[in-house]
Amino acid sequence: MKTSKSILYTFLLSLSITILLSCSNDDNNPGIDPNQEIILATFDYSNLSVNSLPNMIIANNAEGELLTSVETNKIPGIYTLTAKGYASNSFMLTTLLETDSYKSLSTTKDVPVGSSAIAPNHHPTRNGSIKFTLNLTGATRIRLSVYGLKNRTVTDGTDPLTGAPTKTYEYNKEGSGDKIFLKVRYKPNDVDPIIYAYTWIDNYKETENRDLSFADFTIVPTSTITINDTSDDNYTDLSAIYDTNRYVNLESNFPQHLEITEGFEYYLTAYGASYPDGVHHSKAIKTDVLPETVSVRKPDWNFSYTSTSNILQLQPSGDYLYTNIDTRIINPAAKNLSWNITIPNNGANKVTLPQLPESLSDYTDYFEDTSRFEDNYVRMINLSNNLNYVDYIQDSIDRTYNLADQNGESISININP
Repeated sequence: MKTSKSILYTFLLSLSITILLSCSNDDNNPGIDPNQEIILATFDYSNLSVNSLPNMIIANNAEGELLTSVETNKIPGIYTLTAKGYASNSFMLTTLLETDSYKSLSTTKDVPVGSSAIAPNHHPTRNGSIKFTLNLTGATRIRLSVYGLKNRTVTDGTDPLTGAPTKTYEYNKEGSGDKIFLKVRYKPNDVDPIIYAYTWIDNYKETENRDLSFADFTIVPTSTITINDTSDDNYTDLSAIYDTNRYVNLESNFPQHLEITEGFEYYLTAYGASYPDGVHHSKAIKTDVLPETVSVRKPDWNFSYTSTSNILQLQPSGDYLYTNIDTRIINPAAKNLSWNITIPNNGANKVTLPQLPESLSDYTDYFEDTSRFEDNYVRMINLSNNLNYVDYIQDSIDRTYNLADQNGESISININP
């Protein structure tokens, strides 16, 4: 027979296990008050222009059910999406951008709850001015390009005393680089070949005049990048990066590129190639040195889908990060509509499209008849190893749109209705 001490011990042990399991269950499924307002995402779009500001921001759950929507009335500002008692850690985000001639919907799956976005200011106040006078006697067909100035406005002119061409740049000083890069092309006495030259300028003032002569520039040769691939047609564009994110276009006269080997952090080759049946391959290739050869292998990726009015059944293959489906319907009786849908390549091969607010109910059965699509294609996209799908989402909602260009590889396929 059990003693009272052993019975008490057994009871306490059972109670402690029950409490432990209860705590464990609470950690896995935390209770959320159904009346509690959950902030899904906050968008600081104070810096966006009216033309790029979405008309409406919409949130849906994974099953496509409408959670909430916010209309911006095309007024730049801060907008927040909230939902009562929402327990999932992600949601589906859709934005509407409308003009006089079309509507554009953009849907992104698996946006983390609690996301926040700050759109950069692409139109800062101009508070600086620098004028270049090009004293290049004998040079004709002069073309000057300047890199590193933020939000510049260029005015062409002529020096009244010498007749030398001038260019005046109005720019934002705070957003500009510590140094700026100038490249010039010209013909000596209107005779071929074209000459290319460059120079760096630092310690420039907010308001300044600079006289530039041949002695200020370094003449630079050009070269061609050799491409090793299996495509029917290909090309490369070459850029150089300095000051972390400032671009210099080194293309001179395609396919020739400027051979500049000093002053840059790395080089970025934008590769593109075409294959049969409308397949296009593109890749951003970073190198520490000026590239002479680019060897590219097209990845073995593929994608297709079937659809009903609100279900997309996906058939993806290949190891890539996410997919963009781009569609467009031409509607003579109303505004044209394009719809971009971004889907992570994570094994969930079915997408339930988001329910739309009543004002967009005309597009409820958008995918029911894909024969109406004028454009219908898909891009399978990968990013560099240190970037993931959450990085892409942040780039997208911040409205910077540069991750794929700087770090991406993609395959585009036309999907016939």
